[in-house]
Formats: sequence, C-alpha cells, structure tokens
Amino acid sequence: AGPVNKARSDYHTACKGERSATNQERNASADSSLSPDQAKKLQDRVAKCKEEVQRTRERYEAALQEINDYNAKYMEDMTVVFEKCQEFEQRRLQFFKEMLFAIHGCLNISVDPELPQIYEEYRHTIQNADASKDLKWWSNNHGVGMAMNWPQFEEYSEEFRDIVGKSSKKAAIPESGITLVNQHKIGEELPEYTPEVQHIHRKEKKGLDAGGITLTSVSTRTDGVVPSAPKNQGTNKGPKETTGTNHSTAATTNNSTPTGTTNTNGRAGESNPFEEDHEDWDEESNDALVDNGEPGVPVRALYDYDGAEADELSFKQGDQFEKLEDEDEQGWCKGRKDGRVGLYPPT
Repeated sequence: AGPVNKARSDYHTACKGERSATNQERNASADSSLSPDQAKKLQDRVAKCKEEVQRTRERYEAALQEINDYNAKYMEDMTVVFEKCQEFEQRRLQFFKEMLFAIHGCLNISVDPELPQIYEEYRHTIQNADASKDLKWWSNNHGVGMAMNWPQFEEYSEEFRDIVGKSSKKAAIPESGITLVNQHKIGEELPEYTPEVQHIHRKEKKGLDAGGITLTSVSTRTDGVVPSAPKNQGTNKGPKETTGTNHSTAATTNNSTPTGTTNTNGRAGESNPFEEDHEDWDEESNDALVDNGEPGVPVRALYDYDGAEADELSFKQGDQFEKLEDEDEQGWCKGRKDGRVGLYPPT
C-alpha cells in the first residue's frame, strides 16, 4: 500500500503542475507584451509537465497492477483470520449467554422443587404449635403443678468425707488427700490390732503416682474406745497423714479410755498407730536430692533465679550447671550446681 500511495501522490502532483502550466501558456498567448522567447519557455514547460504526467501515470498503474496480483492471496489469508475472529467472538457471546442464564436460574428461586416442601414443613411446624400445651407443660415442670420438695426431718447419719491437708511442693500429695473408704463398728469386746487393716501410701517428693494416702479401714467402738496399737508399725508416715488421722480419730471416738487401753486422741505420752515421725519423713524426702554422682546434661541459665527454699538452686543468667532429671508433675527440674543437688524451675 505504501508504493501505491506514493505513486498516486506523484501522479496527482504532476497533473496539477500540467494544468497550471497550460493555463499560463493560454494567458501568455493572449498577452502581446510577452516576447517570443518567454512564450517558447511556457510551451516547453507545458510539454515537460505532460511528460511528467505520463510517466507518473505509468508508475501509478504499475503499482496498482502489482498489488492487484496479490488480491486473491490477500483475500484468502484475511478470510482465515476473519473466521478465527468470528469463532472467538461466537464463543465469547455464548459464554456470556450461559453465565446470564445461570444467574437467572439462581435468582429465580420460584422454580426450585425443594422450596415448596420447605415452606410446607415450615407451615406445618407453625400449625402444630399449641400455646395451651406449652403453658401446661411449663406449669407442670416449673410452675404450680411441679412436684414439691418440702424439707423433712432427717436422722443424723455419719458422713464419710475426704481429709485434705495443706499442699506442699516437697510432699507431692494430690488434692484427694486421705479418704476414709471403710468404717467398721465393733461391739464391747476389744479386738486385737492388726497392721493389715491400714495401708498408708505416701509419694516421694517428685514424680510419683497420684494415688494419695488412703485409709482402707477405721475401727471404732460403740462406747467411744479405740483399740491400742504398738507405737512403731513400720509404715511410712508423713505430716499430711498424721493430720488427717488425728482429725478422723477425734471425730469418731470419745475421751473415755478403759483400763489397759490406749487413747488416740493426740494427748502427750500416748501411743498412736498413725502418729508421724518428722525425722523419717525428712530423711526420706531428702533422699531424692542426694548427689549420687550420676552425669548430667550441661545447661545454661537464661535468667536469674533465687531459691525460695533450701532444696532449690540459685543461679544467675549465663551460669552453667547440670540437669539431672527432666520436669516432673510438680513443674520442677532436678539439677546440680557447684556440687550441690537441688530443684529449679524449667525455662
């Protein structure tokens, strides 16, 4: 298209120049003041313009002929491109049509087959609501028609309840404390004391079972006398055990003691099968903090800590020491610092 346009422009320019030269020659022939040489020059100019017009015309026609030879190929190629565009446009219009139909289907909920059933069930539910039945049910369950529970006279009966001592970090006794699971009343005869009737289990300081301390049997007499027992029974006792035992014994016995028996109401100088031995308790509880020389894992302190009790370690941020045991149920770790074994909180 570029050569054709240029050839056309050149042809039109040549035609314009020829017409201008022809007009000047015509005007000069009527003007007598012009010399023959000037008239001759105008005639030569007109002849050159005609030649230029003929030459540009031939170029213009040749350019048109050249481009017309490719018209068939051009039409074929452009037809293929146009058909591709038509196919794409058809898919685009069809896609929009399908999307608009889908939107119409979503908005037109009147033709949904599930809606009539839903509305019918909704109407049926409302229709079945009975205000009289609802009020009657409420009256029978929460109103004047409900069953009355008037207070009545109740005879006294002995109660079994847990005896819970003050929790301590050293003695990891669970919240269940001491539980009375059996009470056996005896007659006037005084039975012999047997160590098998009691079983007191005490956990060590760290990481033991949560079974607590359990009295499997407490024997009481109807006359308020409890049997005597040897002072040393070989069972493990601790401060928590003695507190619960003394309270339970005092609650089920009287102060009267016949000749030859021992009263266990906690008076000085009298034996008690459940009395505590603080020295044994301290020795057993401190066994867990004895340095047995076992190797530990080197750790570094991330913060400062001052031990609040004698069995706790104190350290500063950046201090290195050994960890002997991981965190237990109480939330404490066992470690060794400067040859001393103690407890410290985990990081």
